[in-house]
Amino acid sequence: MTTGERELVSRRQFGKVMGAAGVGLAMPAPGVFAQGSDKVRVAMVGAGQRGTTDAVYCLKSAPGVELVAIADLFQDKVDAALAKLKAEVPGKVNVPPSRVFLGFDAYKKVLALDDVDLVMLLTPPGFRPEMVGAAVDAGKHLFVEKPGAVDPVGIRALLDAAERARQKGLSLVVGTQQRYAPQYLQLMQQIRDGRIGDLTHLEALWIGDMELWHYHDRQPAWSDMEWQVRCWPLFTWLSGDHYVEQLVHNLDVVNWVAGATPVVCQGLGGRQVRTGPQFGNIFDHFSVRYEYANGLTMFAMATQQRGISTRVGNVIHGTKGTAHVDRATAIIKGEKPWEFDGDGSSGDLEMHGALIRAIREKKPINEGVRLAEATMTGIMGRMSAYTGRALKWDWAMKASKLDLRPARYEMGPLPVEPVAIPGRTPLI
Repeated sequence: MTTGERELVSRRQFGKVMGAAGVGLAMPAPGVFAQGSDKVRVAMVGAGQRGTTDAVYCLKSAPGVELVAIADLFQDKVDAALAKLKAEVPGKVNVPPSRVFLGFDAYKKVLALDDVDLVMLLTPPGFRPEMVGAAVDAGKHLFVEKPGAVDPVGIRALLDAAERARQKGLSLVVGTQQRYAPQYLQLMQQIRDGRIGDLTHLEALWIGDMELWHYHDRQPAWSDMEWQVRCWPLFTWLSGDHYVEQLVHNLDVVNWVAGATPVVCQGLGGRQVRTGPQFGNIFDHFSVRYEYANGLTMFAMATQQRGISTRVGNVIHGTKGTAHVDRATAIIKGEKPWEFDGDGSSGDLEMHGALIRAIREKKPINEGVRLAEATMTGIMGRMSAYTGRALKWDWAMKASKLDLRPARYEMGPLPVEPVAIPGRTPLI
């Protein structure tokens, strides 16, 4: 049985999972998400926009959760995060100046704090594998944002860390929050009950008409490194490209439905709209076809192009019907129509509540393998699109030596790697 199959919600487990996820609750009621009142002390590593939102959800998810430390490269990011947190979760932020850490090694200072129970790793994903490993070695429970890495070397490090966390009994919950959203859980049960028949093909879509949320005009005082980190989604070594960084959510859903990971893929992509050097070295569109071992196919598309028709979600095709799901609702069309009739949820609040409960009840949740598999699904698709080569999962997972880390983490010069050219960029 694959990891995905083990994680599919069976009929017997479904009620338990739905109860644990707090289905239908827009805000947590006291005692819903965690038993007991033991204080859980939380530290943030990374203070960006999405990471701060994660911290808000975490602090709101249960009583007795308190933020006690924060680390980032930039003081202005820390100041903005603390202002937002104090406004949205008053009384739950206790971060004195002595517990604000800056610099590339700031996370190590957080990990050295004996009274920190839970560390939230919220940095750009290029830093993530090394930080996950260090946090596990320090004995900390973890919330880890997605994706888990940007290259196969990082994926292997993440898998090693997840196994060490399992051996130590540490929780490692990851930012694939759709696994906790009620519309996804109920739809998954309908699929497992045979409502759409046998699966025929799957779709993962993040066709976006959007501005980059981290694009900034480069300031004269910024070094190459500062510019790249402040605009991290634009650079493959930091983000993995938007195909990995964003679409990982919907690739994870596809693997969940399939109960497996793909065995081969072939991708296309390029830059049509964002072509100037100010846009780093990522693509602005991708289309990738995957095959699973049982012959099931999956089509994945991702764009960041202004002015186009948009679609974000998953489509699941079967012999008796087609399912559509996103962060608002879920429906099935076909021989046995069905529609989710509750309040849709992103799953964020339920996810963080489950993590706090797992820590308090000493019943660890470890989603590291899931994160690695979903991320690798994206990485191999990006590698295929960048090089123009069809790829096998086993080769990418076991043999690829691609490692996008810079030689040094320091503010200063850092030339931008050339934009990939299919057919010319080497497969490493």
